[in-house]
Amino acid sequence: MTDEVSLLSTAEAARRLGVKPATLYAYVSRGLLSRVRGADGRTSFFDPAELDSMAQQPRTPVAAAGNGVVVRTAVSEIRDQRLWYRGRDACEMARTESFEAVAGWLWSAGRPMPPFAGPAEFVEAGRAAADALPDGARLLDRIRAIVAAVGAVDPLRADLRPEAVMVTAATLIGALVDGLPRRRERDADAESVAQRLWGVLTSLPAEPTTVASLNTALGLLADHAVTASTLAARVAASARAHPYAAIGAALYSLDGPVESGTTALVHRTLVEAERDGSVAVVARLLDQANQLPGFGHPLYPDGDPRGRTLFDVLAAEPPHRGRWEAVEQFLATGQRGRPLAPTIDFGVAALTFTAGMPADAGLAILAVARCAGWVAHTLEEYAEEPDRFRPSAETQRRSRLRP
Repeated sequence: MTDEVSLLSTAEAARRLGVKPATLYAYVSRGLLSRVRGADGRTSFFDPAELDSMAQQPRTPVAAAGNGVVVRTAVSEIRDQRLWYRGRDACEMARTESFEAVAGWLWSAGRPMPPFAGPAEFVEAGRAAADALPDGARLLDRIRAIVAAVGAVDPLRADLRPEAVMVTAATLIGALVDGLPRRRERDADAESVAQRLWGVLTSLPAEPTTVASLNTALGLLADHAVTASTLAARVAASARAHPYAAIGAALYSLDGPVESGTTALVHRTLVEAERDGSVAVVARLLDQANQLPGFGHPLYPDGDPRGRTLFDVLAAEPPHRGRWEAVEQFLATGQRGRPLAPTIDFGVAALTFTAGMPADAGLAILAVARCAGWVAHTLEEYAEEPDRFRPSAETQRRSRLRP
């Protein structure tokens, strides 16, 4: 790499590649492009030769990167141990704006959004599909059933124009929330996604301060770069599957320990700690695995900022003061002189536990929230050439074993 005099600034580099600065930093975070820090520690400079080489490469969505793949996207990125939504701090957005506004920013960088509400026939179809499942079915199972049912009754599901996709997405999220079985009657003035989802997940009153914590959780979980479920949505969109099918593919990919996280485990741990005492539960966990669930994130060595954000919002006005004291007692017992950095999984579990929600509510919150990110990624894919995800297949031939 040459000296700063011959390097290009961020704006110059972005113009050279014909992309936005946020996309440029996404390339950096995924190892596709290197940069040099300026003397102030904040400014970035780029090698023009490397930029020219990158510009000459075939436009492909996937590139080798260590043990995984890299998908170029401008939707979100993890940079400087923070999560950014199209260049804006995701934690700040989640604290100060509605989930609908966060979704709108991810989809169109702030253009006016349609109402997040589904027509009566969409809601009825989704509710019938969810109610047809056995009593013990998980919330995630009901969510998948609703998405499939709403997609089946939407005659315009194949309209892939950006404006139409955003209408479809807002309609689906609204019908999804309203189609789930409720634990309390819907308030007449409950209009936001967070307010309506609150009544699905808990019987506690929907107070503005407590619903704010659910709204923050939804905003924090809306997207997280390219996870396995997001890649599934993009592959489906690349094949020009309609948005319901792309979200359905993502929902099935979400149903596994890699992406579903430890929220349900942390929730059950907090229930046990409230019942048996924090000391007994922490001792058992340390004996079994020498670690506590819900702490430490490989992408955030200094602590998950999403977990800190949600934890701070909950601490200011917890849904249930007594249960919140049990959360604090668990943390105090687990720390023992060393700070613990709660991940977003711990933060969501603290929310579901203190609000009296079921253990699988955290995964349901993630699924509803991530619909926003999946739609943003499908919009990117619809703007690209179709069927881009066609890796080369290499046949493995094994020698026949001799008896």
